Amino acid sequence: MTKKFSKRWEGDLGGIKGAIRTSEPLKRKVNLAVRQIERQISRINGYIEHYTRRDRELSEKILKAFENHDEARAKIFANELAEIRKHKDLLMASKMSLDKAALRLRTIYEFGNFMSIVCSAREVVRNVRSSISSLIPGISPELNHIETLLNDMILNTGENVSVNLDFNVESEEAERILEEAAMVAESKIKMNLPDFPKERKEGTRR
Repeated sequence: MTKKFSKRWEGDLGGIKGAIRTSEPLKRKVNLAVRQIERQISRINGYIEHYTRRDRELSEKILKAFENHDEARAKIFANELAEIRKHKDLLMASKMSLDKAALRLRTIYEFGNFMSIVCSAREVVRNVRSSISSLIPGISPELNHIETLLNDMILNTGENVSVNLDFNVESEEAERILEEAAMVAESKIKMNLPDFPKERKEGTRR
């Protein structure tokens, strides 16, 4: 990771390129994607809670139908309950998948914040060393040692990250993925979520 990454993460490209090609910070894009996914997870939780309540209601109705020796009605409720449980299983699996996606994005976010801070600190130390090394005897080696420590932190952290994160400034594909992450998550949920089952009146028989 370099100073270029730190600027790309924070959104400060600078120079002519920064003036011509204004770009939203990667940090903000990742955070937006996390918030959008979390919003959909909350939405799914609402559906899961609804189906859980409906599961209990239908289970009670099935028991009452059997108590009244109304096997036909019990079968109707049982079929609906099977559908509800199938939908609920789908929602819970979808929620788990989105939870994992959000966790990975949060990892990128925390990793990016850490790397951005360390890179910035390294640049500060480097600039200070070049500015005052001639004024204070012996300070240059000390500042150089600090810079080396920060470099080691950057290298060691990068090596220990299991996912290869490509923050290339010129990577249009990576930028496009980040921009579309929230929209893709929301559209998939809209497509996969079934409508709430319509409540049937207690006295109505099929």
